[in-house]
Amino acid sequence: MSDHERRISCGEHGEGSACFVCRHLKDGEGLGFNVGYDPECPDELHPAAWCDACEALLEEEGEWTERAQADADIQLLCSACYELIRARNWRQDDEVLVELISSSFAYLQAQQERFMADYRIGSHERWDWDQHSGTLLFSQAGQPVVECRIDFVGSFSNRSDSWRWAWANDSFVEPVKARSREVRALGEELGLLPLACAQWAGDPVDGWEMTAVMARQLGAIGAYRVPSDSGFLYMTVSEARWLDAST
Repeated sequence: MSDHERRISCGEHGEGSACFVCRHLKDGEGLGFNVGYDPECPDELHPAAWCDACEALLEEEGEWTERAQADADIQLLCSACYELIRARNWRQDDEVLVELISSSFAYLQAQQERFMADYRIGSHERWDWDQHSGTLLFSQAGQPVVECRIDFVGSFSNRSDSWRWAWANDSFVEPVKARSREVRALGEELGLLPLACAQWAGDPVDGWEMTAVMARQLGAIGAYRVPSDSGFLYMTVSEARWLDAST
């Protein structure tokens, strides 16, 4: 059962999604954080998790035997507790993350300056995006003048003060969010929590940092942020064109 299907009440955080972690993670720190995605729900926000010691025993046993299950003693908790436990136990090289974000920002800044200037992005009266066509349109005097091909990166919610990657958002259609999984794969390869995990506590600046990482990963020509009902939606631009050939 995925965390989208079951809710529980937490004495500390109130109602939240049901999550499962091994007993070691619940009270531990720096123990490593391994996840097991349900094949039927590969984009779970909070997949079942266990520590490195449980992972070593699982590899030794070859499967979740009675011995492995007894040692893990899986615990039920809410999604807010899960994210705190994950942050406390996740092991990563912070220098790698800082360097990745820094170099990605440098890339996006250079691309963004050209994108904004070439297509006069700051001067158009209106913008509209359509996830089904994967486009962002800029209009002037009621007429579309610039069309951009976009990929959704993710969204920041000011209700929960959290970042969520596009690949984990059920409200987005697959074609426009599919390429965000390339950043997820990079995060899994490098062991970086902000890239590999679906949702985590963050702010609008984190949204721009993740957008920069994805822009560099995809070779995007720019990026854009639009307001939403609960915060902001971030997207990268893969290509753009003037709709009026005489412009």
